Parts: sequence; C-alpha cells; structure tokens
Amino acid sequence: MHAHHALSVLSLALMSVSPALGCDPESTGVGEAEGVVSLRPVGGGVWLNTSSIGSKAFSEFDMTGLLHDGVRLTGALLKRPNNQWLTVTAGEVVDGQLRAKVGNTTYTGAALVGSRWKFQIPNYDYGYDDDDDQDDGYDDNAVRNVELWISAYTEVAVNEGLYTFQTLNEQGQPSFICDADAGGSHAAIPVRDISVNRVTGQITARPKTAYLACTSGAIGKAITWGYKPWQRTLTDFEVATRMVRADYCFDGKSWTQDGTVLQVRDVYNINNFVYDTEPTEVVWTKTGVACLTQPRNAIYTAPQVTCGGQPLAVCPANVTLATYPNALFWTKVDTRP
Repeated sequence: MHAHHALSVLSLALMSVSPALGCDPESTGVGEAEGVVSLRPVGGGVWLNTSSIGSKAFSEFDMTGLLHDGVRLTGALLKRPNNQWLTVTAGEVVDGQLRAKVGNTTYTGAALVGSRWKFQIPNYDYGYDDDDDQDDGYDDNAVRNVELWISAYTEVAVNEGLYTFQTLNEQGQPSFICDADAGGSHAAIPVRDISVNRVTGQITARPKTAYLACTSGAIGKAITWGYKPWQRTLTDFEVATRMVRADYCFDGKSWTQDGTVLQVRDVYNINNFVYDTEPTEVVWTKTGVACLTQPRNAIYTAPQVTCGGQPLAVCPANVTLATYPNALFWTKVDTRP
C-alpha cells in the first residue's frame, strides 16, 4: 500500500472519527439476533453484505515497532488492579486473539481491557513522506503521538475475540476506531500476519503484523460468516472478502450497496441456501468469478457488469459448485418482498 494512500485514510479517521462515520449493517444469520456472531445456527446462509473493505486508520500495524502503512507502534501499557500499569514487552496475534507479554507472562482477552497502545502517525500540519527519501515536499520526521485503548472485549471462542478500540478525536472526545454494526458494536477481530490493500482488496502475507478486522467491514464480516483466515489459505480468505463485497472483477470495485441480502453456499459446509429457489448471483472460484446471472444490486443487469471491458459469462441453469473447478462459493440474490 502506498503511504500517501495511507495518509488520506489516517487523516480522515483522526480528523472526523465518530460513531456515525460510514456505518453499514452487520450481517446476521438466520434466526439470529443482530450483532450476535457466536450463536449463528449451523447451516445458516442468509447475510447482509457490505460494500466496504473496512480498513481504518489503525487497521494494521507492525507488532515489532517498524513503520508500516504510515503507522508505528511505539509501546503498550497493561492496566492491572489498583491502577498498576505494566509495560508490555512483546505482542502477537494468535488465530483471532490479541496477546500481550509482560516478561514471561502472557495476557489476552478480557485481561487486555483498559490497556493502552501508543502509536506514531503522520502529523498532518506538516505532511507525511512515505519514507522513500525523495524530495516530494513531505517531512519524514513530522509525526504525532496517538494512543488507543481497549474499552471492551467479548469472547466468541477460545481462539477468537471481539476487541473494541477507542482513541481521542481532534476535539478530545473518545471515538471508536471501527464503524458501528447493526447491533451497535464497534468491535474488531485481530488477524495475524496479513496486509490488506484498501484499493484493490488484495490480501498478502506480512510477518509480525496485526490486522484489526472491523466486524462492520468485509474483512470482519468474512470471519463472522465463518471463513476464518487462520483455518484456510490466504487465497481462499481473500475470495471470501470479495464475495462479501460483490467484487466481481477481483479489482477492489464493489457492485453492491450496504445491507443487501444474499445467500451463500460454500465448499466448506459452513453456509447453505435457505431459500433454494432464489436466482443465482455468482459462482466464485479461487481465481475469479466463473459466472454471473443476476447482480446483487438490482440497479445493474448482468450485461452491465464488465471486467476489463468484457461481460462475465452467464451461469447455466443447472449450475452447482461442482460445475467449475476450484469453486469456493455460490451466491444467490434474495428477491423476496
């Protein structure tokens, strides 16, 4: 990710972060209360999508303190009883849990509530250089210190938790890092060693990196829909995030609107169709969209969806996941009133 792009995202987040920023509805499984991700019935496959990747100012950072995407982690403090503060000596993400070490002791989950995480970010009064040593009018040394804290934690599973991060906006008021989901949660799920391109949607491996996947964005939704990156390949997980956003061309462009209903069937037997007679949207493979019948967003027709100037193939009437090699997901639109 080019650092100038990171600058624009950071600037927007810090200058105007508030719970009302760009909210999109949370996905909910069949028979599930909105905002609950751990009690979705097995086999549920009706979801509310999003058009947003969900990356925010502090979505990803290097856990060892290296500058990454315009952000540098400079330290962390762990709050203990009686207002005792311990200096975190190391941090890591394991599966979907954030861990902080103080000496030989590891803290995670609810033990991290109240902890403070310190960062350096670009100082927008002076601009920001992407550390390329070029004379481009930006000052590499113009940074400001920002502090985040974990204000809430909910356990989804032993190896997965929802962490709510907050910071202070320019008015000095507490602000959430993640947009709210339909249940009012501003939570994020930590993911280990990935970097997400905010423009193209490409996900690559990056060692010693923490990614905070907001549950209101596509990265977090893919996890809450059941497609956990620590349980499958990075390629498969990236396809899941593109499926969430109706990224038909695998280029980062979303062809949907927030809150659109879709059904999902997958090769993992995690989700299945509830209303089997609804029309097919897309069959998604490891390398791209195999076919499209009816776009998720009703404002488009299939011929209007072009990738590289070419329309996508139409799905055969008898299509299944077995029709195409390397198929991962088969989605249907919801035309019910």
